[in-house]
Amino acid sequence: MGVNSKGKRKLKHNERSYYWYVQQDAEDFGRINLKIVSEDKKFIISYQVGQSNNVQTPHIVIEGLEFEGLEEDLKRLGWIRVQTPIWNDSIITPSLVKTIFEWCLKKKDQLIFVDWKGDIMEIVVTKTV
Repeated sequence: MGVNSKGKRKLKHNERSYYWYVQQDAEDFGRINLKIVSEDKKFIISYQVGQSNNVQTPHIVIEGLEFEGLEEDLKRLGWIRVQTPIWNDSIITPSLVKTIFEWCLKKKDQLIFVDWKGDIMEIVVTKTV
């Protein structure tokens, strides 16, 4: 079953459709999140708006099974969080969404995992060539 596209903006990449939207998350203390979801729901990420104002390095929550840099054989339960670059994220614009989306699809040398507060965990996945 595909994504309900009502109220969402569409993003096309390599003949695949993705949808993005910004909403307040009632289950996360009312924080505002950007969510990007592929039509087949294999790629799902969530990014909290305004992280550039925080002390910790920003992070993205990976909810789906597809994310560049994660090994397919990496067994995981639930969502995982990885550090991201610092983006000017006080206002979510289509340009910023594209920047975040392209970063998610870009090959990375390493992923730094963080906990729910953004603190670095011991696990660092380094891509071997």
